[in-house]
Amino acid sequence: MSNVDLNWVFFSVGFPDIPEPVLDIWQVLTGFLERERSLPKMFELSPLARHGEDILGEERLRLTPDAISSFLASKKLVGFSVNAGRHPKMIWFSLLNAKGLGRQSELRCQIDKDVKAPNDWSQLVQAIAVLTPIIGAWQWQMPYQSWQWNFRVDLGYERSFGEIPPGFRRWHEPSIDGIGNGRILVDTSLNPGRPKELIPTINFYPTAEMWLGPHFWQYAKCTKEEALAADFFIEKRDTPHYLYLKCWPEPFTRPDGEQGRMQQRLWKLFFHEDCEWPPGSGTICDEPMYGPP
Repeated sequence: MSNVDLNWVFFSVGFPDIPEPVLDIWQVLTGFLERERSLPKMFELSPLARHGEDILGEERLRLTPDAISSFLASKKLVGFSVNAGRHPKMIWFSLLNAKGLGRQSELRCQIDKDVKAPNDWSQLVQAIAVLTPIIGAWQWQMPYQSWQWNFRVDLGYERSFGEIPPGFRRWHEPSIDGIGNGRILVDTSLNPGRPKELIPTINFYPTAEMWLGPHFWQYAKCTKEEALAADFFIEKRDTPHYLYLKCWPEPFTRPDGEQGRMQQRLWKLFFHEDCEWPPGSGTICDEPMYGPP
């Protein structure tokens, strides 16, 4: 099943440090899922997040949410990676840090099409932002973002997203070991929906709504006051823990037309950068062009 089939809203929360204790993040997450009637009865806990700990080797533990709480409370863990179900009915959550690249961490999700899951993570994001400092948090519709982020032609771009716009710059990267066909890539650096790396493992996403913590502004090219003064946001809420900004009623689904121009405003405001659609045009076209059917 291709990413284009996934209709769920995904989220990301970036932290400037490892949120401690990790147990608090887990309990806020599972409490939110329980209120939304979306909490799985069992999770598999991956060893991926057990940095520096020799806990049952590489075994995956199958535990209830409460048992995972007890496990996290008893071990000095700096993150977690859990999943429930099997494809195409799997949901996955991870809180992972950048390891040797810094203590910054990210909480995010992955949701298969046939899973019961929330389609609005705002209450979770706001609860976490009050609990511990964040760089920022974003939520997006996965079909659109996976299309805008995708730069691998050789992994079935056309099967998932339709015709490759002819204006895309393409190039080939040989395989590292010299075996195989290597990778065929397209340049997505001017796509309206592209992410932007702020620091290793932590990205900015040009989404319809965002929660920007005090740590965000050291990476932006504008001040919080300039963002508050921008006249294109339809909702603004300044709190001690984050600045909430909403510029479009629903998650973006297109890089062109009014949605594309709104994303262009975000790039120009926050990073003094531009975007274009279709690729190579130098502008944002009025009518829908290319993309998933």
